[in-house]
Amino acid sequence: MTSEPLNSRAVSRRPQQNYSLRTSESTSAIRCSQALRVIGQDLEARGIKTFVIRPEADFYVVEAGYQSPPAPTPISLHYTLDDIERLDHEERERRDDDAVVEDFLRLSQILRAIGSYVTCKEARLLSVSNNALMGAMSVVRIEYETAQGEKVVDDRSGFAIYDMCVSFYRLRGSLSVKHVRNTHWAHL
Repeated sequence: MTSEPLNSRAVSRRPQQNYSLRTSESTSAIRCSQALRVIGQDLEARGIKTFVIRPEADFYVVEAGYQSPPAPTPISLHYTLDDIERLDHEERERRDDDAVVEDFLRLSQILRAIGSYVTCKEARLLSVSNNALMGAMSVVRIEYETAQGEKVVDDRSGFAIYDMCVSFYRLRGSLSVKHVRNTHWAHL
């Protein structure tokens, strides 16, 4: 639900309507990890450093900023499911699969791992942000709701996020999500 196309790198205004959190039926075509990876790629291209990402109705809302976290997030972006699919298709066309080297410090790979983590928990993402502090250390805050309705706030340091990325990279492609749920991530 953008006021301008995302491919023009324009910033859209936040809609005035109040949308409820998305349901799994409305986004079944796009996995959380895929959506977050694509959003991360677009944020990287825009030079965004600080973000809060929330899934709503049929789109994702990103409040963002160009300064390193913690920082204000004066920019509001909206990614519809169609935007995500289009951006994903465009990125796949640009990328040479033979030359791809995973960089776990890239925002797109971090967000992909977080999406996989939430999916493995059989949970629903409420938000992900890099604008939180734990003491003096910046952390990534993952908020999700379990199948039992419990809301969880999971703060992860840079080291923990990197470990998550490496672990999911090793599991990706060789195991299905059902198998991943039975790994050490299931108890986290």
